[in-house]
Amino acid sequence: MLKTGLVTNAPPELLTAQEAIVLARVRWQVELLFKLWKSHAKIDQWRTQKPWRILCELYAKLLSALLLHWIWIASCWYAPNRSMFQAAHTIQLHAMSIASAFASGISQRLIDVLTTVQRCLTAGCRINKRKTRPHTFQLLLACTQDSLT
Repeated sequence: MLKTGLVTNAPPELLTAQEAIVLARVRWQVELLFKLWKSHAKIDQWRTQKPWRILCELYAKLLSALLLHWIWIASCWYAPNRSMFQAAHTIQLHAMSIASAFASGISQRLIDVLTTVQRCLTAGCRINKRKTRPHTFQLLLACTQDSLT
């Protein structure tokens, strides 16, 4: 059996031991975000040795990551059982359509493309619930429900 030890200065009336463990797991979600940036946006790789071009490429990749997260938040932030990695993959599949719609300016075409992407994210990218080892979103929902009762 695995034991977990956490040290905090939060008083017990503000943070239970179970909530502290859930928050520690949420910290891992931040690490997964950096992993997503490295694996999908490839922010740690470049194709040149020239410092200014590296900086330009890094800024372009960070802007694309920002756009990816904006689409993800606007489309399925309300549903905690969505996978960031699956959503990133889905958005990347539509990247050329999004880019060409952006190039034409803010228009009905861009709205149509983003609506299509939103439908794809809403229909898919789900994380199935687990009984034995609950996902972080399940634990957060359980903490929220416990605090409401």
